[in-house]
Amino acid sequence: MSMVSRYKDPTQAAHFNDQWAQALQQLNGLQLHPHTLTTDWGQTRVWIHTPQRRIYETIVLLPGFNASSLVWLVGQGINSLSKNYRLCLVDINGQPGFSEGMIPKPGTDEYGHWTRQVLKQLGISRATLIGHALGALICLKACRVSPELVKKVILVNPAGLQPLSLSIALLRYYLLALRGPSHASLQAFLREAVFSPLAPPLNPAQEKLLIDFQCYSLSSFELTPWWHQTLAKEELASVQTPLYLVLGAQDKLYPYQASLSRATQHLPSLVSVTVLPKLGHSLQGNTILFSALRSILAQGD
Repeated sequence: MSMVSRYKDPTQAAHFNDQWAQALQQLNGLQLHPHTLTTDWGQTRVWIHTPQRRIYETIVLLPGFNASSLVWLVGQGINSLSKNYRLCLVDINGQPGFSEGMIPKPGTDEYGHWTRQVLKQLGISRATLIGHALGALICLKACRVSPELVKKVILVNPAGLQPLSLSIALLRYYLLALRGPSHASLQAFLREAVFSPLAPPLNPAQEKLLIDFQCYSLSSFELTPWWHQTLAKEELASVQTPLYLVLGAQDKLYPYQASLSRATQHLPSLVSVTVLPKLGHSLQGNTILFSALRSILAQGD
């Protein structure tokens, strides 16, 4: 039986999300077209940008936990991909945002079957997948279920290689944000646990939009409790798709040394590892990250 997450007030949530999405796109300058797909887990929202060129490849981007795929627009980094690639940003079912709340069972390959349905309905014969955290775990599931649809995968600070790490200090910030969602508590959690102090600070307007979404989600979205699954080494070994790993040396939620160790031991199709010294867990606004992504995308099959 599938788990279901939901907004307490769907009508109010739709209004908030629409306004938030519009504000984020205006701030970024990149306009995407919303498409709604129907999957076995309910409706799935995909935001699409198609370049003004006759021949292009498709990149499918998946966000992390408790996030809309539009977080890829925070900062201008993704704009550097928009001229050469068709971008498909997918809101994950069961997470806050525009997709419905039925959650593919995390301990199974259901997320892989969900991704297959999304790719098929988008008319994608072969795509490059880029996933952050939970999105990266889902990319690995997709490779297990539909390797013929996936050209390559870029995993950014992935879940699935190790358990989520929350020190006592970080847990304190998280619990404060969870129990009393406010701009101040969310800003403290993001700055202490998610962003890197070594990276350039976000534009205040962008940071505010990011905090607004998190604050609204924590207070208004009833997320079915579940923990990120650590994939068994047999699951990792079964992935044959070319994999590219990008790790932030400042990631406090998934310390990069453990991810690097498990990836090199159990992912036989791992092509390269890029460790970015100033990157934290978050990808928002990090121009160095998108420079690394462009370099990987330019590499051959």
